[in-house]
Amino acid sequence: MWNLERREAAMLAAIVAATALVYLPSIRNGFVWDDWLQIVDADLIHRWSGIGRSFVNDAWWFQDPTHLPKSAYFRPMQATWDGLNYMIFGDRPALWHLEKIVLELIGVMLSFRLAQLLTRNSTVALLTAAMFGLLPANVESVVWVSAIGEPLSTICEMGALCCLIGRKPGSSRAMVSALMLYAVAMLSHETAILFGAIVAAYVFLIERKSVGESVRLATPFILVAVAYLFMRLNALGTSNFFGLPYFQDISVRAGWAAPVPPRGVRDLMLTAPVVLLAYLGVLIVPGMAAPAHDVHWITSASASTFVAAGILAALAAIASVAIWRSSYRNLYLFCASWSLLTLAPSMRLNALATLVEDRLLYAPSFAWSLAFALAIMQLAQALPRARFAIAGAMALLLAAYAVAIVRGELYWHDDETFFAHCEELDPHDADYLRIRVTLMNQQGDFTSALNALQHAEALDPENSYIHLKLAHEYSMMQRGQDAVSEIETTRALWAKERAARNAGAKPSP
Repeated sequence: MWNLERREAAMLAAIVAATALVYLPSIRNGFVWDDWLQIVDADLIHRWSGIGRSFVNDAWWFQDPTHLPKSAYFRPMQATWDGLNYMIFGDRPALWHLEKIVLELIGVMLSFRLAQLLTRNSTVALLTAAMFGLLPANVESVVWVSAIGEPLSTICEMGALCCLIGRKPGSSRAMVSALMLYAVAMLSHETAILFGAIVAAYVFLIERKSVGESVRLATPFILVAVAYLFMRLNALGTSNFFGLPYFQDISVRAGWAAPVPPRGVRDLMLTAPVVLLAYLGVLIVPGMAAPAHDVHWITSASASTFVAAGILAALAAIASVAIWRSSYRNLYLFCASWSLLTLAPSMRLNALATLVEDRLLYAPSFAWSLAFALAIMQLAQALPRARFAIAGAMALLLAAYAVAIVRGELYWHDDETFFAHCEELDPHDADYLRIRVTLMNQQGDFTSALNALQHAEALDPENSYIHLKLAHEYSMMQRGQDAVSEIETTRALWAKERAARNAGAKPSP
């Protein structure tokens, strides 16, 4: 298979087995966060008619079919996946998690095959597969049941490019297969919208064809993307086509946080470097992958923006020099094209609930893994006496990645564990505190809910919203005097904020 020697086949099998082994503990996890709304309680997509309606409505239409659209997402294959699987597995989370692991193993195999086709080198392909399978950045995509759009779309994109590379003159079978896979990818997640540009980059850089030939081969994929855009327009309408006109957080509507104005181009330019640096850290550093990150909008000139931009510029300059001097220059450029083109749609930051979401790195992680594998092979070739040391360092890195995966998937065990960890990672996000307190109150654990609010108040004593929620919590616990005290504190903070606004100063957060 794939012209592999017996030793290479055994190594690939070991990589697949290691990936399965590190993710097997996730079978003990339950449903978390959107899983309940998007899968368990979504009765309308638990039937064939509901699945069909997902191709003409937005991704959350089933919440209230009388008032559409409900969101700015159009992902009918995700609804198809959820509906079909619920008909088979029901609400047994272990089976859903097992299926996600199987899907990840398919992704590992495809990452090997695509890397092998691109490099004509099975050693580089094996290292690429090992990196892709054990990269902690992919934990969220694998262990969170609702995160199906990103891996399904990426796997179909990798399969489509494999078909394109293997096409034969005079035969259209490979191209038809590639287009069908891309159509599934496009209907799974909108980050596949620029795949036509990836195809053009491959033909131009790897096959070394002319610009005209590159555009010609990319055109059918561009037409698929255009067809998707028309379907998206039909489902979302003109108001939600490019995203929600004004996204108001649930915590704002529920009185847990202050409303914020729409984010403009200036805010995006100030925030984007910090977001990109965070994504780079998640790809590189084993411990940075997490279900939440303390990264928020930057609305005025900040040192963090300039530091992040400076670091990114320096890294880009170093990488550019190294790539230009490399004999694998075109492969590195293709990896850079794949990474940037798959991440670019996710940089519409004002369309995201949180600015940094690990699952959006699933597609870029293939190119990162391939570029890393190429760099390691070049290093080993340049330093033949250090090959054992390089191999040992790679083994240690992969072991650290495996430990990070096992540790990271534990945080997705259940809602209480998940939101407690998210609040610890990002104490400035009112959503995590709101949901965690709500869960505790629903369970009758008012003391723990009170402790969570008191901890948040200690971190941000000038936050009037937290004091108001403390007053409500005391009221539910029939501690009237404490409730009155918190209301008085809230009123004092409101008066302070009004005075600050009247004086033209920026009020406290």
